[in-house]
Amino acid sequence: MKKKIINFKNASVLVVGDVILDCYWYGKNYHILSKKSEPIMPIKKTKEQPGGAANVAKNIADIGAFSKIIGCIGMDYEGLMLKKLLNHSNIFSDLIIVKNNKTITKIRVLSKKKPLMRLDFQEKYFFQCNNILYEKILRSLSFFKVLILSDYDKGTLVDIKKIISLAKKMSVPILIDPKGMDFTKYSGASLITPNLSEFEKIVGTCKEEKQLLKKGTELMLQLNLSALLVTRSEHGMNLFQPNKKPIHFPATSNIAHDVTGAGDTVISVIAASLAQGLSLEESCFYANVGASIVVQKIGTKTLSINELNEALYYQSRKKI
Repeated sequence: MKKKIINFKNASVLVVGDVILDCYWYGKNYHILSKKSEPIMPIKKTKEQPGGAANVAKNIADIGAFSKIIGCIGMDYEGLMLKKLLNHSNIFSDLIIVKNNKTITKIRVLSKKKPLMRLDFQEKYFFQCNNILYEKILRSLSFFKVLILSDYDKGTLVDIKKIISLAKKMSVPILIDPKGMDFTKYSGASLITPNLSEFEKIVGTCKEEKQLLKKGTELMLQLNLSALLVTRSEHGMNLFQPNKKPIHFPATSNIAHDVTGAGDTVISVIAASLAQGLSLEESCFYANVGASIVVQKIGTKTLSINELNEALYYQSRKKI
């Protein structure tokens, strides 16, 4: 595929889903005082970043497109921190405050940049404002070219079918990062982007390439999707479309320090590319290159437009 300098200055993407506050606690080393004591690790530095659907919105903004994020937070310090982190020139946040819930938070503890454990504060959102969420989407959709539903199964997207129906009536492409054991709720979407593990939970283990291709095609048709993309880490990605042969995008790098957030980067680049007027095949190609950059970073990281264009230039030079 032809590689060229790209930009997303005319792209606009609406993101709806489970917003999460990602926290990182960094220590140099841990030690044990005695056999009966618990491990001790002095924390040298902490960092907070947008996670979940909020990371998707930030990915879109960091490659130069405009994004709006709709989701839920609690009435707490973590919610205020998340709103502050989303104070980005290319992100408009429209968050619902759920009084009886804590903001979903994940704390990752790292020693010498290697993960030791993750602490999750992720009680599902239970709120009586489904109509508020729907009304916010309804008021926003006509101003955006693509809709992303970022489902982390935390209770925000309780009526996905209704949202898909609305977007289809308004002819807005619907891209979904799925979660859970029931993919039927995503029926009729333009594209869903499960990773291999999520895909195999639905269709069963794929020990051979032929099985993956067969089951991918079957799932796409069963769910009446316009396309299905299965991301496979170091094995790249497979794109399925009706009446077309599946396309395999090989991984452009064998280095993967941390796959955290790589799926967010994939769906963000695809959405921005489609909103910019590129084809789905081109969009997946750029997303594949973008993901290869992000997995070389530690933690929930985003991709810049300069990094993407530099990688595309490097790819083109390799072909010469």
